[in-house]
Amino acid sequence: MSRRRARTVASAAVLAAVAVVFIVMMIILDAVAPVPRLAISTGLAIATAVGVSLVMWRSPAQITDDSYNDDAEDKVRSCHRIVDEITSQGRSLDSASMKSLVRQISKVVPDLLDRVKEASPSALYSTASQLEGHLRSLSGVVNTYRDVEEHPTYYKQPDEVLLAGEQATRRFLDFAVDSIRLINQGDLAEYRANLETVAPPEMPVLAIEEK
Repeated sequence: MSRRRARTVASAAVLAAVAVVFIVMMIILDAVAPVPRLAISTGLAIATAVGVSLVMWRSPAQITDDSYNDDAEDKVRSCHRIVDEITSQGRSLDSASMKSLVRQISKVVPDLLDRVKEASPSALYSTASQLEGHLRSLSGVVNTYRDVEEHPTYYKQPDEVLLAGEQATRRFLDFAVDSIRLINQGDLAEYRANLETVAPPEMPVLAIEEK
């Protein structure tokens, strides 16, 4: 359950507790005069609301942490969705080597995100944000690679284009694997530096051959 949903559930729990206390007290005090009965039931319901709220109270710092964690998890889920798209694209490729690269990436990227979350939770959002952009670029590379395979006559020097696409994909895989190694070694400073300097995978501008 996400923290946003947990807070919604918590609010609902407070309201439910207040309602239950109010109704129960109204039933218990059935023999009491209406005004005292209403006053006592309302007072106890308010006391219940205050008590439950205090139990669930979170400091501003905790709320900020929750917000950061929610945003980071949203980015992680976005990365996973793009990885799934790339994996799906890779299944229709003809090149065995390119297929292998895509399969490895589909395993390495989730592992990288998991290890960052464990080793340096404060870096999870920046890592997932950076990876999200790189993965979108990679998705474009794989999709174009597939199109070149299916329609080589539409492109000038298709073999070179395919080679460039495979090299870009391999560079991304190398970056992801190197990042995991740095995290395993505890070298988070160098990992962050590499994350900031790595270029997203891309293919050269593709010109459609004139007929």
